[in-house]
Amino acid sequence: MIGAGIFVTNSKSHSWTQGIGGSKSLPFALCTVLACASPSLAADLKTAKGKALPPVEESSPEVPGDDIFGFTSPSDIGKPGDSGLALENDGRFGKRDGTYRVITQKLEYSRTLTDNLALAVSVFGAYHNLKNVTVQPDNRVSYQFDGLSTELTYKVLERSARNPFGVTFSIEPRWGRIDGLSGGQAQSFGAESKLFIDAALVPEKLFWALNLNYAQGAQDVIGSAGQMVRSSTSNVSTALTYAITPSFMLGAEAKYQNSYGDYFFKSAQGHAFFFGPTLFWKMNETSALNAVYLPQISGKAQATPSLSRDLDNYERAIFRLKFVTSF
Repeated sequence: MIGAGIFVTNSKSHSWTQGIGGSKSLPFALCTVLACASPSLAADLKTAKGKALPPVEESSPEVPGDDIFGFTSPSDIGKPGDSGLALENDGRFGKRDGTYRVITQKLEYSRTLTDNLALAVSVFGAYHNLKNVTVQPDNRVSYQFDGLSTELTYKVLERSARNPFGVTFSIEPRWGRIDGLSGGQAQSFGAESKLFIDAALVPEKLFWALNLNYAQGAQDVIGSAGQMVRSSTSNVSTALTYAITPSFMLGAEAKYQNSYGDYFFKSAQGHAFFFGPTLFWKMNETSALNAVYLPQISGKAQATPSLSRDLDNYERAIFRLKFVTSF
């Protein structure tokens, strides 16, 4: 040890100085002590096997572990044992004509199992208010149970001094019983794969995230004699948010979606680009509120290519209001 090396060296120096004339040689003795102590100090920086200890690596600035971005999700999954309950309201409204309002509710329980793994289970409800909509001719006002899902999330990459990005992957299989556009009875089975990436651009102030999502599934409309209809969707979203205070953030989000009439990006049906503001409020240590409103800026439907925007497969605007509590 360092202390032991100095003690032994001091003892030897004391005997040696006494032998050459006592206190008159004290400055020279102190220099000898330091020279002898230096190898001891260096030796203490070695392990028992003689290898140098690795340097302590500083972590990169963190992104807050909440839904601070809007539809775009952060990479954080929490700490082992963390649990949460979330009520998510995803709304879509506006076609070319008539009244079209749809809200999908998702009640989710989540739990972090390990440092890198989290699990969630969800139950869905669907509200439809449709009247005189050309692309959905059935008028309807209803609220119905709309199935279940599970989601497994894995932390792929942790932030570090050399890597400012957090990366997480998840997959969410889902069973549904309501057609999302018309509100009619249907049986559907699908799964969505999601990649979440985020970083702190300015520590504790400005945060960025990117999501890459791909979902595919099959649906059988109850009462129809046809085969199950296959479809798939892709989604790329990115968001910035700025912390006005540690508990209140404002930002902006962009979202680009494509719909297909088959699996693996086959038979394109249309695409739409959405952009708008986001808000996050951390109400207390355990509860938070997330809100986002994104109007459709541009798009194109394959069935009506001469018309601006895709209002066959998508809506004039989408929004989310999400309340989360952790315990």
